[in-house]
Amino acid sequence: MSWIHDAAEKIRGINRRYAVPRIRLSRGTKVVLVILRIYLLTLVGLLLYSLVTRLGY
Repeated sequence: MSWIHDAAEKIRGINRRYAVPRIRLSRGTKVVLVILRIYLLTLVGLLLYSLVTRLGY
């Protein structure tokens, strides 16, 4: 179980290091990223809807 603890500690270290972004985004870039996130969530929703309707639930 030691290797699991070591792997988890490495992941925690990486998360601590990159917790605060080092770059500044312009307003336009932020808007585009929000639009992209909405688009991707919509695609996942459509995929799940298609899966559920094809399985007959």
